[in-house]
Amino acid sequence: MKILSISSIILSLLILNACATDPTNDPRTGGFFGGVHGLAAGDYEVRQQELQGERDETLNELRALREEGAYLEAERQMKAEDVAEQRRQLAALKAKNQALARRINELRRSKSMTEQQTADLRRKQQQLTRNIQQFEVQLEQGQLSVQQAETQQLSLERQYDAIKDL
Repeated sequence: MKILSISSIILSLLILNACATDPTNDPRTGGFFGGVHGLAAGDYEVRQQELQGERDETLNELRALREEGAYLEAERQMKAEDVAEQRRQLAALKAKNQALARRINELRRSKSMTEQQTADLRRKQQQLTRNIQQFEVQLEQGQLSVQQAETQQLSLERQYDAIKDL
């Protein structure tokens, strides 16, 4: 009987000890008695609440990361649109610059042609001036007949008209 009462006291102490919750107790360890102790002491429920808290915290972090990702994606999209607009403006500016370069080349060619035409026109005008002076000298010296003078006069007028029409 003594053994029975000592056994009951020990058993009671074990049961009381099992009822106290131990936050450091991991219900997954300790074998059968650890499992019984975890059930009796509420360690499984505490562990489950801790895991739910961790899960909720992780879900909140995930939501925050998704929101930040969405914000960053929107910002990236805006910057991409800005870059695309700047590229379009740059392409338009390049096209205008190329058109300006072509216009400058055209003006250079035109200027070159004008300079050549001006030089040609100047040579013809100078030749006409010499011919007029020569005609004038011939008239003053009486070297030309009336017929020759009229022919020479007509020739000089045609020469002048040819220069004028250039």
